Amino acid sequence: MNGNSRQQVIPPTRSRVKAGFVVYSPESDTRELIILDKGELVAVDKSNGDREIKFKMHPGDIVGVASLFEREPLRYTIEASEDSEVTILSEECLESELKNIPVWLLATLRSLSVRTRELKQGAKRTPVENSLKSLAEYCAHLDSNIKYPLEEFIREFNWLTRIPAATIKGDVKALLRRNFIGLTKDGEDLYLQVHNATLMQIYSDYLHAQDEGTLWSPLRLNLAQKRILVHLTTLDDHVQMEAPEWIAYLTRKGLAIDVSQWITLEDLGCFVAGEENKYHIDQAKVEYYLTAIRYDSNLRGAV
Repeated sequence: MNGNSRQQVIPPTRSRVKAGFVVYSPESDTRELIILDKGELVAVDKSNGDREIKFKMHPGDIVGVASLFEREPLRYTIEASEDSEVTILSEECLESELKNIPVWLLATLRSLSVRTRELKQGAKRTPVENSLKSLAEYCAHLDSNIKYPLEEFIREFNWLTRIPAATIKGDVKALLRRNFIGLTKDGEDLYLQVHNATLMQIYSDYLHAQDEGTLWSPLRLNLAQKRILVHLTTLDDHVQMEAPEWIAYLTRKGLAIDVSQWITLEDLGCFVAGEENKYHIDQAKVEYYLTAIRYDSNLRGAV
C-alpha cells in the first residue's frame, strides 16, 4: 500500500435517463442520494395502490439525504418525467468519501441531517390531540346552511391543522352520522353544509369535557331545572330580580326550585348578577343548554 487513501474513493454515478425511467424504487432495498443535474424528476407514492405525485424535482434538487445519513428508507419511487441527467451517490460511494473529510465536517453533516429529519417530522406532526373536536370547532365558525365544496374544505382544514386527509374524511363521516352536517351532490362534486353552527360549538365543548374527564355542564341539569330553563325562554332577558324573588316567582309558576338548584343555575351562567344584587336571564346561555338537551342523542352518537 502506498498510503494514498484517495485511491479508495468510489466515484458517484452520473447517468442520462429517458422520460419514464425509474431512477429509484423502494423495492430495490438500497440507500441512495440522488442529485438532479438536468431535466425533471417526480416522486411517486404507490403505497395505497394508486399513483400519487408527492413532489417534483428541478435541477439542483437532492433527495435521499436521510436515507444515507439516518438509514431511513426512501418510500417514494423516483421517476424521470422528461429526459434528465442525474448523479447518484450510493452508500458505498458516500462511505468512501467520508473517509477523506475532516471529522468536524462529518459531525456537521450528521448534525444537519438530524436537524432536517426533526424539521420534517415536525412539519408532518399535527398539534391536534382530538381531531373530531377540532373539526367541530372549525365548523362552529362556518355559516349555517352555506354549501362548501368538500374537497376544498378538506384541503383547507388539512393545511390549517396538518391532520391527514383520511382522518378528516373519517371525522366528517362522524358528524354526518350525527346529522350535524349534510352532504349534497352537484354534478360530480360534493358539498358540505353545517346545519347549526351553534350545535357544532356545543359538540366541541362536549368532546372537550370528555377529554378532560369532567362532567359536561348540561349533564348536571336535573328534570326540574330543565323545566325552569324552558320557562325562562318565555321571559324578557331584561327582567331583573333578586335571588329570593326569582325563587318565589318560579315557585308560583309551579316550578320546583330551592336554594341549591338556584345556585346551580347561577353557577352555569343562566342567571347573571347585575346592579343592586339583582339577576337577569342570559338567554344565550339558556338556549345553549336547551339545544344541548334537545340533541343529546346526536351528541352521544346514538342516532
